Amino acid sequence: MPDNPVEMKAIIVIKRIVAFLLLSVFLSFNVLASEKIYVFFPSNINSQSMQDKMTDIIKGVNITVFGKYNEFISRINSEPPDAVITKTMLVKEQLGNYEIQLNGERKGKTVESYVILSTGEQFSVGSVNSETVIGVLDIMGRTGMSTFSKLFFPIQPKLKRVSKLEDLLSLLSFDMIAGIMVEDIFTEYFKATSQMQFNITPLKNANTGIVAFAVKKGGNAEKTATYLKNNEKRICDLFLIEKWK
Repeated sequence: MPDNPVEMKAIIVIKRIVAFLLLSVFLSFNVLASEKIYVFFPSNINSQSMQDKMTDIIKGVNITVFGKYNEFISRINSEPPDAVITKTMLVKEQLGNYEIQLNGERKGKTVESYVILSTGEQFSVGSVNSETVIGVLDIMGRTGMSTFSKLFFPIQPKLKRVSKLEDLLSLLSFDMIAGIMVEDIFTEYFKATSQMQFNITPLKNANTGIVAFAVKKGGNAEKTATYLKNNEKRICDLFLIEKWK
């Protein structure tokens, strides 16, 4: 050990720098090694709240929740994650590099039922024409939603896309549309948050999945998959399901 105070101080500084660099490398390795999961599941739970809850439950996984379709797709293209949790149709139609490993199930089914909520005159699917305007939650972008709507209507209507569930209510309130197309499970949400009297028109079953967990081809997201398979109620509730299968 050197007796010179200056040399001793220099050695201490060097040791601290080395320790800092080693810690930085260790932390960087952990970040890089942790699974990266992107979530896009528009619902009555805002994206930040969902991210906080998921991060609190699923430890050691880098989770990012998106509130808008464009932001979700843009990030996937620029920084592909190990896996995604999103609407099943979106994976099948637009995320060809990802394979579905788990599907969300509710009441014994993995498919979603859709309805039209309207006010005033009863909505009729048969009366839909190219000038009919229907409000939808944007889960697949302009082109994707147009294709999606063809599953339910004989003639493609005009679509008014919004990013938030509550924005659909505003469209109805201002009488801007013939009705809103939503998952049947959200009917009670609208009844509870509005004084409006809704007409409910069920749409034909298009066998569209509720939610899917999909992993990048050739990749691995075992940690997240294991958490989901545990079917913890707090996680299932975020996606309005009872279990993953």
